[in-house]
Amino acid sequence: MKKSLIALLVASMPAAAFADVTIYGAIKGGVEYVDNGSVKKTNIDDLGSRIGFKGAEDLGNGLKAIWQVETGFNIDGTTGSGSHSGTFANRNSFLGLQSSLGTLRFGNVSNYLDSDMGVVDTWSYNNAALGLGIFTRDGDRLKNSVRYDLPTLVPGLTAAFQYGTKEDKTAATGDRETSIVGLGYENSGFFGKYAYIHQSKATTAASYKANDKHQLEVGYNANNLFVGFGYKQSKGGADVVGSDWASLVAASIKAPKTTDDVKAVEYALTAGYTFGAITPKFSYVHGDNVKVNGVSQDNTKYDQYVLGADYALSKRTTVGAQYGQIAVKGNGNKDLKTFGLNMVHNF
Repeated sequence: MKKSLIALLVASMPAAAFADVTIYGAIKGGVEYVDNGSVKKTNIDDLGSRIGFKGAEDLGNGLKAIWQVETGFNIDGTTGSGSHSGTFANRNSFLGLQSSLGTLRFGNVSNYLDSDMGVVDTWSYNNAALGLGIFTRDGDRLKNSVRYDLPTLVPGLTAAFQYGTKEDKTAATGDRETSIVGLGYENSGFFGKYAYIHQSKATTAASYKANDKHQLEVGYNANNLFVGFGYKQSKGGADVVGSDWASLVAASIKAPKTTDDVKAVEYALTAGYTFGAITPKFSYVHGDNVKVNGVSQDNTKYDQYVLGADYALSKRTTVGAQYGQIAVKGNGNKDLKTFGLNMVHNF
């Protein structure tokens, strides 16, 4: 009965109500076998499914009102968190204006690393070993933020500035005031992209330090060939390492103090070539030993390898398979080995 009423309501609405609304998204699922050195198990996982609605209204004189509401959810029946929670507008969602002077958006807006970078991570996955989630961990949506993208003055050149407020002023909060600058250039298949993130001090036991992060990606993507190289440097409090990396080397990494200066450096390389419907590809990532107060911490580095292929069933549907391993050293630290099969449908 409820479905019939909804269908009747939608059918009765004027076509103009939907004229400038686009529905888009992706359904992503897979099977992953995980061996973390202690437990071996097989998971049926959602790999980042989402649905979005977006539109625009012409306000005249070259000015447009733009909006977007995007929601991530799990198709495997589990309750996710963050951008997988199913909470409405938990992904890139905003209201804004667009003209020849550029684009202004405010809301839960993707940062430059999320919207324009992360190109070295070409994989669909849930487990960290099956993709470059550790390297691309700073690509995310920035809540309570405003972002301005410059107009395209030079073909292929992009630039963006974003500011996120620190709305939580309680005594013990991980909330940070955040500023981001992003620059990119693409020409004849070659690309170069750079982002800088500054985060103000937090007031939790994790860190009272401000964070400064730099990420660079360069490469070539044309004529069926993709080659991408990434460099990442993070300095600040203990949280710059990220939870996945920290958990892999937990037996070796020094328990940080709130006053410690932590530095992490990483490198990533991905290459792939498309033969008809098949794209074999490979990624290698290396993280140097973490430095605490300028002193290198033994056995805190990692080496990651991902090898696999995608097969395009159509323009919108792809299946893939990959094997991934993150190798670490030190007593108590254990390698993470995984194998995954995935299917992705875009709409």
